[in-house]
Amino acid sequence: MPPVASVDVPASSANLGSGFDSFAVALSLKLRAELWSGDEAGIVLNARGEVAPRDDEPAGENLLIRAFREGLRVSSAPGSAAWRIDVSSMIPSARGLGSSAAAIVAGVVLGAAVGRRTVEADELLALAARLEGHPDNVAAALYGGFTIALGQNDRIALRRFRVPEAWIPVAFIPQRESRTTEMRAALPQTVPHAAAARQAARSALLATAIMTSDAGLLRDAMGDELHQPYRLPRLPGSAELIEIAYERGAAGACLSGAGPTVLAICDSTPSAHAVEKAWNAAGVPGIATRLRFDTSGARLVAD
Repeated sequence: MPPVASVDVPASSANLGSGFDSFAVALSLKLRAELWSGDEAGIVLNARGEVAPRDDEPAGENLLIRAFREGLRVSSAPGSAAWRIDVSSMIPSARGLGSSAAAIVAGVVLGAAVGRRTVEADELLALAARLEGHPDNVAAALYGGFTIALGQNDRIALRRFRVPEAWIPVAFIPQRESRTTEMRAALPQTVPHAAAARQAARSALLATAIMTSDAGLLRDAMGDELHQPYRLPRLPGSAELIEIAYERGAAGACLSGAGPTVLAICDSTPSAHAVEKAWNAAGVPGIATRLRFDTSGARLVAD
């Protein structure tokens, strides 16, 4: 007997250097969540890693379960049904690849899928952003492609851009974990006005590079003065990996989210191969891998 509903949700890389808390792109690593009818009233979650319920976590406080309940609520689904959610994920947790965003998006999509009313994508985005605390990763996970999301005044302004066909993402995923809360604590409360002005110019260049498929703009566009200078000293090896990527021909390189993963964008197969090879030889514990950009976003799967 097939599950009631299944959803695939992509990983995501946020910030992209200068696009702090606003830019993100979906990547080919996936989380799959399957919804089954349960044996008794309530929600049972079978999962591992960051998505799994913790021993010290109060019942119902798990992020995916909370998101699922929100999806049920807005779709006017019956509240007393029995559910089981099985999760398998290729997205490593606590590495800056949007594992929590993928879990949230999976939850709200599954909850909405079994309700009595159709929930529009923008409403799902608002739910997911509220649970995540910011809209960047969840926007890319929900819609796919490159996204720019701005949350303000209880609304989210969103634009999605197609992925330039020649661009290839390469990620170095370290063995060590890094918690977003700790990395946010490393950031200063204020930055110099001149730095903010330069950052605004870089983020405009980043949007231009994506819209025009101009990889030649990426090195300047992905420079950053808002988060990487404060986070990189706490992430051994990440700064060196960014330098190596540029030495081997990457068009752009940056921390993925809050790190420690480093993302390189290459505009040719030879440069992607050179970056991957150099990273794997760099002696930093972890693995370099060529990925693909995801263009579909969260997708209900027909079994």
